[in-house]
Amino acid sequence: MFKIIVLLSSLFIASCATVAPIVNSNSPINIYGVTTLPPQNGDWVVITASGYQSSLGSKGVNKNESQVVNVSIFQLPSLDSDKKFLEYIVSSRASAPNTGRFENKENTENLSSLNGAVCVKYHSISQDTNAKIQGGKASMLFESIGYNCQHPKKNTVGVNIEYSSRYFVDTGYSTLQNDSDAFFNNIQFTEF
Repeated sequence: MFKIIVLLSSLFIASCATVAPIVNSNSPINIYGVTTLPPQNGDWVVITASGYQSSLGSKGVNKNESQVVNVSIFQLPSLDSDKKFLEYIVSSRASAPNTGRFENKENTENLSSLNGAVCVKYHSISQDTNAKIQGGKASMLFESIGYNCQHPKKNTVGVNIEYSSRYFVDTGYSTLQNDSDAFFNNIQFTEF
């Protein structure tokens, strides 16, 4: 009997370990040089967490739809002007591999600022022609709004902050701009 209880307890504990934890909306998310609060709309779970990156996900309005927020840091070369920074980010974003799966529908990139940092703000919409969903594959839209910033305390460290949504064409995501703005307003650049 004891062996059965131990076996059942082990299975229960193992099954709980594979479920991603729901994030407390009041608990700050910290990576090297950046802190923020999680989005305040809905239940978010941890996808990735390290000193260099934090990704959270949430279910969308319909089955197979989702939202993701990502905050990560990356190395930047020494750039001596905002214009060169913009050119570097535009070039880097354009160099992503073309797999044929995503068809770019819209993309804007502009110099901007975010809480004291020089940034390039972007808004992109792509059609995912081979999105994996439960029960097969479908065509979905992938929309992202984000910032690539020079960290104000060390300009050779880049910070990418992105809020994205994957949804069906007929669903739309009319609150993405407001939801992302609320998330971006909580970003704080901190010492390393």
